[in-house]
Amino acid sequence: MLKTNFELKKILLLRIYFFMIKYFFFIITIFSCGLVHSQNNWIKSKNKIKIPFELTHNLIIIDVNFNGTPLKMILDTGASNNIIFSVSDNDSLVMNNVNKIRIAGAGNSESIEGYLSKKNTLTIKEYKTNDFEVVFATNQDISIVNKLGITINGILGSSFFRDNLVEINYQTKKIIIHKTTDSTLKKIKRKYNSAKVEINKNRPYILLKTKINNYNHSLNLLFDTGLGDGLWLFENDTIQCNSNYFIDFLGRGLTGDISGKRSRVDEVFLENLVLQNVLVSYPEISFFEDMKMHKTRNGSLGGEITKRFNWFLDYENQTFYFKKNTLFDLPFEYNMSGIEVQHAGSQWVKEEIRDNPPNASINANEFIFENSNLRFNYKYELKPIFEIYMVRENSPAAKAGIQKGDKIVKINNRASQYLTIQNITNLFQSENGKQIKLTVERNGAKIDYEFNLEKVL
Repeated sequence: MLKTNFELKKILLLRIYFFMIKYFFFIITIFSCGLVHSQNNWIKSKNKIKIPFELTHNLIIIDVNFNGTPLKMILDTGASNNIIFSVSDNDSLVMNNVNKIRIAGAGNSESIEGYLSKKNTLTIKEYKTNDFEVVFATNQDISIVNKLGITINGILGSSFFRDNLVEINYQTKKIIIHKTTDSTLKKIKRKYNSAKVEINKNRPYILLKTKINNYNHSLNLLFDTGLGDGLWLFENDTIQCNSNYFIDFLGRGLTGDISGKRSRVDEVFLENLVLQNVLVSYPEISFFEDMKMHKTRNGSLGGEITKRFNWFLDYENQTFYFKKNTLFDLPFEYNMSGIEVQHAGSQWVKEEIRDNPPNASINANEFIFENSNLRFNYKYELKPIFEIYMVRENSPAAKAGIQKGDKIVKINNRASQYLTIQNITNLFQSENGKQIKLTVERNGAKIDYEFNLEKVL
């Protein structure tokens, strides 16, 4: 339990940044005082535990059970601690040993109220800890579901990694927890490259060589699976964005919006492996003035790069092992439309389905209308509404006249109810010059637009 006078003097700083590059992504940093190492239990006697995950927008999403409540959480090496920021209206959440705290976030608004909870039970497959510490951010419209298209309840941070050897296999979409043994490490060392990391305040930092504007740099980067972007750099006297960039809305933080530059770097090196023409974001440093960052940190290494490798994360020995996978040669693409889309609620959509035989059963959400000898069967389903929440200045969409707040009705003659945010994102990154036909609803009227995707980087 935290003492009252300690609570008054100390503020737990929580930084939440939601960025988008190629997809929408976010990174959470929590500066917490005195984190307690969790007491991990393996429910079954095994040498490894396999945990399937969903890879969405370069983020690792896993199903967990928190004090009896099922949640979806993003696995985030860049977070010093854990956070829960949303729970379904149908679920109740039990939190133990709760203390009120103040939370300050990136952006321009004031700090908000939250809670720090200890001694909770977290279960993931056969993995279990009874000493799970979490921050609960209350009454915040973080709306991750709006950006990713699926419900996200929180972040699973460093406590998951520090007590075990954790394998991340992006090809099979599995997290595998290993009991660290000499024989296991010997097998890994034979097949994988290795990189020394520094663990600072429970967060891993890795040295990475890059070539930017034809100059070689050795960068100290936060290894951050909670960042959907591949590379995020802070500009300074030696690290500068090149002349080919555009200013973009990078994301929405807990307390404000974040903007910055988007560009590319020449090369990124991981040992003898080279990635070329890599996308990079340079966020405006004014948004992070209050951050207590590692003093030598140059930026972050995120999911758009890390997904191209399979990893073993050995926090105890401060060594990460990696080898390239089948995603290695994928091009680094970005949104060429200038449109960012989010969910904006749901609507009932009526669909005609095949006629049923006279004695066939129907579902509760299906309705039958009879007209003489004709029989019509319709199904009503809740479908998402897609809304344009940001249009990049001077982008093809902006020049065509598309506006923030427009609701998407059709894209290339396909009704929006048959799409997902991932479908839309893939389309907007697909091909330079590709024609996009967009029907939107604005103030009750439907308007048709046409534009071509334009590659400027």
